[in-house]
Amino acid sequence: MHHASIIGTGSYVPERILTNHHLREMVDTSDKWIIERTGIRERRIASGEETNVTMGRIALERAIENSGIRCEEIEFLVVGTNTTEPVWPSASGHIANLLGLRKDLPFLDVQAGCTGFNYALSVAEMSIKAEQYRTVAVIGTDKLSAITDYQDRNTCVLFGDGAGALILRQSMNEGIIRSHLGGNAKARDLLILSKKDGTGNGYIKMEGRKVYTFAKRAMVESCFRVLDPSGTAGKNELRALFEQVTKIIPHQANARIIMGAAEELESRLELPAGEAKNKMIMTIEQYGNNSCASIPLALDLSLRTGKLRKGDLVIFVGFGAGLTYAANLVRL
Repeated sequence: MHHASIIGTGSYVPERILTNHHLREMVDTSDKWIIERTGIRERRIASGEETNVTMGRIALERAIENSGIRCEEIEFLVVGTNTTEPVWPSASGHIANLLGLRKDLPFLDVQAGCTGFNYALSVAEMSIKAEQYRTVAVIGTDKLSAITDYQDRNTCVLFGDGAGALILRQSMNEGIIRSHLGGNAKARDLLILSKKDGTGNGYIKMEGRKVYTFAKRAMVESCFRVLDPSGTAGKNELRALFEQVTKIIPHQANARIIMGAAEELESRLELPAGEAKNKMIMTIEQYGNNSCASIPLALDLSLRTGKLRKGDLVIFVGFGAGLTYAANLVRL
């Protein structure tokens, strides 16, 4: 059986840094209030010329360089994103054109809220395991500053911009072991893009407490299901599977959600205090929530700084507008 292995990663964040102190001058908030509720100290904000396309292009260029392949070797491009302007044609086609990828390249965008990267990775994984393609590029990129209301202190403190990318290649070695995708369409109105004054671009609107409850539960259940797809493992077996996991890269939405999910994992698996928390890789303090970019950005940074190494077993777990949720179990 063929596997889909990660052979290269890349990322990009804009130069401009928006700190909590800057936000204090824009809206009724404080550094202390933001840190206590989100764990965020600063986030990156794209310039007027930067888009999800330009950021995604740079991230993919760096992933190609890191993988040691040539652009022409990429046979399929999948992009997880929510912020393409104009909404069509796709960001993926624009990126492929800018990078000069092969002329007959198939490409598509996946729009699944902040879970878009997990969904995109699953699409790429399936195309390789089905032996349709040998080398596939996956990007997560978003410019959330374009849809953030900087007069709404409950949302503007959270969001930033950035991109991450990776290259998958068909391999006989274990790579992406499996993915678990899910959603709750009935709860879609908890996190939406609402029109400003009925016209023009919209702003993110969120029912924070309900999203928090959903997100924490969805992260825990996704971790369980990607380890035990049939849902039949007993507590001891599930705990043994979880203990094999080196690290978890969660969607960087909110530190309280991530730590809350870790505490629930510890409680349900009867793990020592801190065991699940210590597995969590967090970049939210420096970069905030940059949607589809958060997991591939954290992956690239972790590999480049030695927090993750080849052979590690990692869970990517996310949730987002829709409401959607997903996890990918990956051997690096």
